[in-house]
Amino acid sequence: MLCAIPSFAQSDALQAFRGGDVWVLSRSGEEARLETPGGRSLRLPLPARAEVSSLAALDDPWRGWIAAGSSLDDQGNRHLFLLAGGDQDHRPLPEPPGQTGLERRFPVLLADGGRLAGMAWLEGDDARSFAVRSSAWNGRRWSAPQTVSAPGPGSQIGLTGTVLADGSWLLAWSAFDGEDGEIVWSRRLGSRWLPPAPVSAGNHVPDITPALTASGGGALIAWSRYDGESYSLVLSRFTGQEWRDERAGPPAALYPSFSGDGDRSRLLFFSARPRGWTALEMDASGKVLRRAEVTAPWPERPVVEAASGELRLRWPDHGQAGPAAWVEMP
Repeated sequence: MLCAIPSFAQSDALQAFRGGDVWVLSRSGEEARLETPGGRSLRLPLPARAEVSSLAALDDPWRGWIAAGSSLDDQGNRHLFLLAGGDQDHRPLPEPPGQTGLERRFPVLLADGGRLAGMAWLEGDDARSFAVRSSAWNGRRWSAPQTVSAPGPGSQIGLTGTVLADGSWLLAWSAFDGEDGEIVWSRRLGSRWLPPAPVSAGNHVPDITPALTASGGGALIAWSRYDGESYSLVLSRFTGQEWRDERAGPPAALYPSFSGDGDRSRLLFFSARPRGWTALEMDASGKVLRRAEVTAPWPERPVVEAASGELRLRWPDHGQAGPAAWVEMP
């Protein structure tokens, strides 16, 4: 069974959180605009036909940020690019060496305690031949890339990742198994990647667009599963050894993402009925503590501006919606 996977929106706003500081990156034509924690706004020129897919906040080597994406060269091949900076300037960083496919796309930055640890991305000659690859950063250069998952019987897409409390890396993505998309994962222990394995039991419907966040000693994952009529949210918890407590979330839910770096995890997703955005705040075990809903027609991922008693969402291209009160869950 095949079903269309919602595409990554290039107008999505990206956020990075670190120690109470929030960086916001939004796209406008061939430029990006970076909002700093101090209220400054920096214009960042982008390479030709750029996609920007990841933003991380850093402490080292300076209190700042790093962004990653991909761009086209003159031959039509796609390469990774990285920009790093503070609240006043920025500079390019090299991409990992050893590109073997015509395309490198959708990089995911992996930060550990405010330090850039590495990056993962998709690589192949086209969208049906992507492998999942990764490289470690030692502060000066990239290591030789590793293949996390070789090209499969179809597309591998929707890559997401996080660094766990013990320093190991965790990745998840949607992989076509010959019938439909399934959510699979792999963990890097030391310098070795575990063989990819499914997060959930096999089924006969598409599972797409996973989102990961470190939580306690493990991680939380959310994704969308086709239920025959629409995509519904699914949640699960990684204990450090296995995935447990899978449960169904709200129906008609797409584009899940996690935000924040405190004791609680905040999950944001687009709701088709009613049309708008919903935020769930969860503890380390994945229990939902409170919920807020903002009615808005825009499917682009917004900037989350949360206060203790209310949720505010902002779209750089459209404006602000909300506030919405948080509702405590039983």
